[in-house]
Amino acid sequence: MTIMPSDLPLKSTGVAEELQDAVADVFPLFESVQGLARLGVKVKFTVAPSEILATITVEPDAVQVLPALLESLDEARPAGSLPTGELIVKGSMCQRTVKLTVLIPFGWVTPAELAVLTGTDAADPSGLL
Repeated sequence: MTIMPSDLPLKSTGVAEELQDAVADVFPLFESVQGLARLGVKVKFTVAPSEILATITVEPDAVQVLPALLESLDEARPAGSLPTGELIVKGSMCQRTVKLTVLIPFGWVTPAELAVLTGTDAADPSGLL
């Protein structure tokens, strides 16, 4: 998937129609995101020129999804922590056009465990979580 910014002149009617189409297309996505929220995984999307940014916040109740979630990311790598103590993992999907940030609650896993889960350490992950 390639996302290309538009460099055509703006027409108010065309923009309004595009907005209506975009809103209509978002409803199936909204249902999926609501389903994830019920499981303890929150997703926030930001669409920018040439890229989609997704911030995924994993709640403590959703501990079992972390290994599969991190495994699905291309180039998943630990990227530090927030002042709140949440650990950060960055990665991508869809030929690197979708950039993802996963926020992991404070104290949920150690940085060493996170390195194993993201494949940046070769230790056996079977004893984790």
